[in-house]
Amino acid sequence: MLETRATHGSWLLAALLSLGLASCTHNPPPPEPAPGPPPVGAVTLMTTAQPPPEDLQLDVGVRVFGNESQDLGITPINEETFARIRAMEKHYLPVVLRNTLVASNHWGVVRVLPEDDPSVDLLIRGTIIESSGATLTLHVQATDSSGHDWLDRVYSGRAYSMHYQQTPAGMGDVPTEEMKDPFRDVYAQIANDLLMARMELTERDIETLIHISELNHASDLSPDAFDAMLRPDEQGRLTLARLPADNDPMLARVAAMRERHHIFIDTIDEYYDALYLDVKHLYDLWRQYSHDQVVEAQTSRRRARNSMQSADNFEVLRRNYDRYRWAKIFEQEFVGLAAGFVNETAPAVLELSRRVHGLTGSVEEQYAQWRELLRALFELETGGVFADDP
Repeated sequence: MLETRATHGSWLLAALLSLGLASCTHNPPPPEPAPGPPPVGAVTLMTTAQPPPEDLQLDVGVRVFGNESQDLGITPINEETFARIRAMEKHYLPVVLRNTLVASNHWGVVRVLPEDDPSVDLLIRGTIIESSGATLTLHVQATDSSGHDWLDRVYSGRAYSMHYQQTPAGMGDVPTEEMKDPFRDVYAQIANDLLMARMELTERDIETLIHISELNHASDLSPDAFDAMLRPDEQGRLTLARLPADNDPMLARVAAMRERHHIFIDTIDEYYDALYLDVKHLYDLWRQYSHDQVVEAQTSRRRARNSMQSADNFEVLRRNYDRYRWAKIFEQEFVGLAAGFVNETAPAVLELSRRVHGLTGSVEEQYAQWRELLRALFELETGGVFADDP
């Protein structure tokens, strides 16, 4: 089961207090970070009031991200804290990208998924290269169901103090407006690039892609029956060899199975959305804290370069107070803010598990079990034995 608020509060609060106490000792200036890709800058999300016709809407899956972000200079006592935050980010950031794509109104259904899914028209994979309150760098790849790569790019964004001038909701101060994501320009640029790739397709291309997605899912259920309907071209991309007849009874069963599958992955997406909502306020607060630490590190490097370390007494006292202030904010607000920061192996609580007997374990494990269950159901139905709906 998911951990309780009290459990989450104890480990994060203790670790944050240790951050404050450890910082009271004098440390040498941190090293200069390695230069990364240039930030995307200010980006306006391309939106539309009129979505594409329903039969030309592409369904998108945003897979849970990988995470290669490192926290340099942390003490061993804080390693667990950073590891938990990194594990949570893998599930949190894809929801932000999903919400951005939904807000653009250019797509069909957009879901966050634990694994690659054969039923979606476009699959987005992301890797977190760097994540702090000051910098976010993502490697994003997007591939459609035919195997055509739409996107393979590293995106980077920077956040500044002005992005944190809003007070996170729930802190008791005014204003209590929910903090906007400080890296929303990164997600807007990703969404815009995906839209530009989509605009290169003709209506016929899109219709063909949707047919390929349907046959991909059918082939996942029964490779022997449907593999011959798809064939790779010279570049390895899938093309239509032939389509089944509209009144093909096996195709009707595939469509019914696909509806069941979409209900299941909708439930998984709702789980990720609930996790996002649970941890958002706390994560906003964490990133603001992280941003202040990055700014302080930059100031320390400048001071070291300018050889002004002898006049640091007041600055040391100010920084120690700031850390104490942050620790007190967490102490006072944690119970109200924290409900998440689940680690990667924590079992998911899925509503669907109450309706489908036998699904246990993490989201990833339940997803794999569901795929096996669908294949077994399809085999039973096409063999003339009809199973009850799950």
